[in-house]
Amino acid sequence: MKARSLLFAAAALAALSTTARADIVIGTAGPTSNAEALFGTTWQNGMELAIRQANAAGGVQGQKLVLQRDDDGGDPKQGTLIAQKHCDNKDILGVVANFNSGVTIPSSDVYNRCGMPQVTNASNPKVTKSGYKNLFRPIANDLSQGAAPAEYALTSLKAKTAAIVHDKQAFGQGVAEVFRDNFTKGGGKVTSFSGIAQTDVDFSALLTSIRGENPDVIYFGGVMPAVGLFVKQAREFGLKGTFFAADSAFTPDFIAGAGPASQGAVVSFQAPPYDSSPALKKFAADYKAAFGEEPGPYSAYGYVEANIIIEAMKKAPTPLTRAGIVAEIAKSDFDGIVGHVAFTPEGELKKPFLFLYAVKGDTFSLVK
Repeated sequence: MKARSLLFAAAALAALSTTARADIVIGTAGPTSNAEALFGTTWQNGMELAIRQANAAGGVQGQKLVLQRDDDGGDPKQGTLIAQKHCDNKDILGVVANFNSGVTIPSSDVYNRCGMPQVTNASNPKVTKSGYKNLFRPIANDLSQGAAPAEYALTSLKAKTAAIVHDKQAFGQGVAEVFRDNFTKGGGKVTSFSGIAQTDVDFSALLTSIRGENPDVIYFGGVMPAVGLFVKQAREFGLKGTFFAADSAFTPDFIAGAGPASQGAVVSFQAPPYDSSPALKKFAADYKAAFGEEPGPYSAYGYVEANIIIEAMKKAPTPLTRAGIVAEIAKSDFDGIVGHVAFTPEGELKKPFLFLYAVKGDTFSLVK
C-alpha cells in the first residue's frame, strides 16, 4: 500500500511538473522602481491585460500564457543580466524589452544570440541598426519624435531660434540631434546645443548662458525628473521661449514637478488620447476594471506589444519555437488599438504614429 501511495504521489508530482512546463512564458523588463516607475509599471500592466484576455479566450494552442515581469531599473547592466536570464529560461518564448533605448541597445545583442523574439518600446534609431531579425519596434522612433516638434515650432509657432539641451543618454541625445537637424533644415537657427548629466539638479550656469541667447523655443532631450527640474529653473531664470520635451515628460509627475512652469510646454507622445477611438475607450475601461486605476501613458503600447507576440504564437507551427515566432512576427499585419501593425524588413513600424500635446492646467491637451 505504501509503495502504491508513493507511486501515486510521484505521478501527481510529474503531472504538476508537466503542467508547469506547459505554460508559455513571455518575459518583460523595464523600469518599475526608479523615476520612471509610473511608465514601466503601467506599461507592463498593459501586457498583463493582454495575457489575461488571451487566457480567458483559451490561451495559445491550448496552453496558458504567463507574464514574467522584471525590473531593469533603466540600467543597461541590469538589462543585459535579465536578458541572459530570459535566454536561459527555455519556457520564455518571447520578450517585450526594453523600455529605454540605452538598455535595449546592449540587451538586444544578448537576445539576438539566443534567437529570442524581442519586441521593444525603445525609440532610438540605433536600436534597429544592428540588423537583428528577431527585433521589432512597433513605436515611432526618434526620427519622428524629434522631427514633429521641430516642424510644429517652425510652422505653427513661427520660431526662428532654438536652444537645445540633452542628457547625453542614447534616447535624450538622439531626439535632440533629430530636432536640431530638422529645425535647421527648415530654416531655423540653433543658438546652442548643450549636454548635461542625467543626475544634475542645478542648471543655473547653463541657463544663464541660454538666457543671453533669448531663443524662441527650448528643446530638452532627456527623461524625468531632470525634465521637470530644468523647465522649472528655466522659468525662474526668466526664459520665455516655448518649452519642448519628448515622451518621458508625458506624465503627471512632469506637471507636478515643474508646477506653473509646465504650462504651455509641448510634449511629443506616440499614442492618441484614450477617448479618441472606440478601441482605446474599451481598452481604458478594461484596464481600469483590471487594475483599479486609469491606464498609464504607455499602457496601450504594452498591450499592443504583448499582443504582437501572442498573435504570432497563434500562427506559428507546433511545437512553438523562438524561431517560429520570430518568423510570424515579421509577417504581422493587423490593426492594433493605436494603429496598424506591420513591419519593414528592418523591424520598424511601416506607418509610425506621433502626437503633440501641450500642458493646460493639470492635463495634456492634444495640439497635433
